[in-house]
Amino acid sequence: MILLDITQHTHTIWGNVFFYVFVLAMLCFIGMLMALLKVLKKKSSDLKLLQQQHVARIDNVRKEHSNNLENLRIEMLKREEERVRQWMESEKETLRVLNGVSNLLDLTDKIGRVDSEKILKKLGEIQTKVEKLKAT
Repeated sequence: MILLDITQHTHTIWGNVFFYVFVLAMLCFIGMLMALLKVLKKKSSDLKLLQQQHVARIDNVRKEHSNNLENLRIEMLKREEERVRQWMESEKETLRVLNGVSNLLDLTDKIGRVDSEKILKKLGEIQTKVEKLKAT
């Protein structure tokens, strides 16, 4: 009797439509859950990829910015070197001009002294001639 009751009870679970509906609902739920997990993993991997691309773009922008700053620094150094070079050339030219002016002034003084000495000699000669004329 117990054996018969167990077999009847067992047949009742397999013969019940609600059991199959429950199993089918569970399978659908598990399938939907797996699909949802797959979609979430896909979105997560897409988000990670987008973040990596964003970080790569930021790195590229930083690198370009750094390169631009380096180029500007090099350009400013070149300009500064050119300015210093022009300043030194200007100083050299000024020294040449001043040296020329100094030489000119020295020559003027020498010419003035030589002319003065010549004039004094001539005056001395004239004085001696005048004295000779007075004496005669």
